[in-house]
Amino acid sequence: MLTAVKRNTKKANTKGRRLTPAIGLSLIALLNYSAFTFAAQRVVVSEAQIQVDDQSQRTQQAALKKALRQVFIKMSGSTHVLDNAGVRAALSSPQSLLRSYRFAYENGQTYYVAEFDQAKLNEILQREMLPLWGDRRPETIVWLVEEGENETRSILDESVNTELQLALKKTAKERGVPLSLPLMDLTDNVNISTYDVWGRFVEPLRQASVRYNIDNIIGARVYPNDPSAIPDLPENAVPSGTVESLDDVLSKEGQDTMSEMGADATVTGDSAEGEAQSEVNGDDTESNGNVSNSEQAFDAALNNRDDSAVPFTMNEFADYAKRADEGKYALDWVFVGGGKVSYGSIYGDSPQALGKQLIDAYSNYLSSLYAIVGIEVSEREVITVSIANIGSINSYASATDYLNSLSVIESATLVEQSGTVATYSLTLVGTVDDLLNSIQLEGRLRSVTDAYGQTVKGHSFYWSN
Repeated sequence: MLTAVKRNTKKANTKGRRLTPAIGLSLIALLNYSAFTFAAQRVVVSEAQIQVDDQSQRTQQAALKKALRQVFIKMSGSTHVLDNAGVRAALSSPQSLLRSYRFAYENGQTYYVAEFDQAKLNEILQREMLPLWGDRRPETIVWLVEEGENETRSILDESVNTELQLALKKTAKERGVPLSLPLMDLTDNVNISTYDVWGRFVEPLRQASVRYNIDNIIGARVYPNDPSAIPDLPENAVPSGTVESLDDVLSKEGQDTMSEMGADATVTGDSAEGEAQSEVNGDDTESNGNVSNSEQAFDAALNNRDDSAVPFTMNEFADYAKRADEGKYALDWVFVGGGKVSYGSIYGDSPQALGKQLIDAYSNYLSSLYAIVGIEVSEREVITVSIANIGSINSYASATDYLNSLSVIESATLVEQSGTVATYSLTLVGTVDDLLNSIQLEGRLRSVTDAYGQTVKGHSFYWSN
């Protein structure tokens, strides 16, 4: 499967234009608007932090170059950007792009923090026709179970600073990916179990993530990749590289649950007589205000699950032994987002190496969705969009600043104001799909839909103040 200076805000040319007073709600504002958006954060993409041993001039020069490399990767979303001749030329003289630097201190470590000129970096990436990933990034929560010594398993949370957790957070910060780990407080422990995460079961992961208001979910398990022992994995082995629709996965998980409940409910004649006797004796848990029979069956299905069962055939065992050559540890992941579910496995010599690999790969995946590949000036598209609920000077200024802050938009100019509907002319450096993807990351602009839920033609949006 499958970065930190604020975007250079371009000011629209509004000279000679005035907002017509709001005289009433327009028809377009009375239509429904789409509420399907993603949780997103704005990150500082033109700043990098490099650990140093001292503050000598030589050390600063080396750290400056490393910081610029990190920022180029963060802003483009790809390590391949470093192979470009124009980027390599910029790396040879990083001082010309530096805006400021400082030293920071944390946990006894010294860091060189450099801030670069984002406008100049944007120009380089666009001139070289390289991807440009904006500062709005989708939030992601990671549910990860690590198997330690004596086959003990625990879910990583925000409060425990393990090497794996530090590797996840450090890589995410370097790549500009907003990343969270669960709190694993009482609520989380009620909503999800270690087995749920270990099994990469999609529905429990989704339900437990609701409280965090995050749409992108990664579930993973890390364990020793030991050919002498078969790991105790759930019986839902999914081939690496599998991509399925979310609805299909949830449907299959529901069918599996019902099958387990049905199997548990099948009883012999003797047990049936026992149940009948229980009813005679008044042993009816549902009537006594406790859990229902179906809930009992579900709990029994979980409690009686044979976790020691080996889900491997001889061929699968041979494949597992063969893959042990790829690293001392394995990480199996599932990604849930955008209505899709993807599965995969990676291997490495340490859990922290796997954590870095996972976030690097995930960052590459996100940039493939949201990064904008430049278009020649002569071929750039100009489109017209209508935005409802622009009824004041403040809302006009906010909407204009927002449009000009999007990396896919070169310029946004107001061309007409009718009531509370503002019409803008947008010059794009990417495609219309790139624009829609960028807008979806936040709830500031929402596509207007008709009474049947269909998107209104003509790029019509509703502004949320």
